[in-house]
Amino acid sequence: MRIKNSKSWVRYSLSSSLAGASFILLVSFLIRLSLHDAIEPYAPFHFFIVACIAIAYLYGYKLALVGTLVSTALGGYYFIKPYFSFGAPASSDWLQFFNFAAVTVIAILVIERLQRSIYSRNLTLKVMQSRYRISVLQKNDADFIVEKYKALETQNIASS
Repeated sequence: MRIKNSKSWVRYSLSSSLAGASFILLVSFLIRLSLHDAIEPYAPFHFFIVACIAIAYLYGYKLALVGTLVSTALGGYYFIKPYFSFGAPASSDWLQFFNFAAVTVIAILVIERLQRSIYSRNLTLKVMQSRYRISVLQKNDADFIVEKYKALETQNIASS
């Protein structure tokens, strides 16, 4: 059974998904910004990785990929030297960008695949339960018809 997209399993509307994803990114940015003095050169994207994974789990892969792009821009501007500028990135900066993007995109795709398989399993279970109910009803109808036929046959034998 093919599940085409996350619209099938995401429980939120587009507007609430956008609001929730924005809130998650904002919280991760504020946490990282508040810890910036303590962890200044390290982990510019770690909080964003967690945020993008949470967005993928709750709202689907599309918003998580957009969150990854936004996180890359925010992290590059605020948390990679020279701070508060989009200067020419050094080779170590490119490595950090690539590492963040690769890890985050792989995690997002794995989460999306797992969400689809869970949705597919639940959908298959509902179909199986429905088919079982139909087969039980058909068996009950067949048994009723057999009993009715036997009762008529016995009545015909008794009256003749």
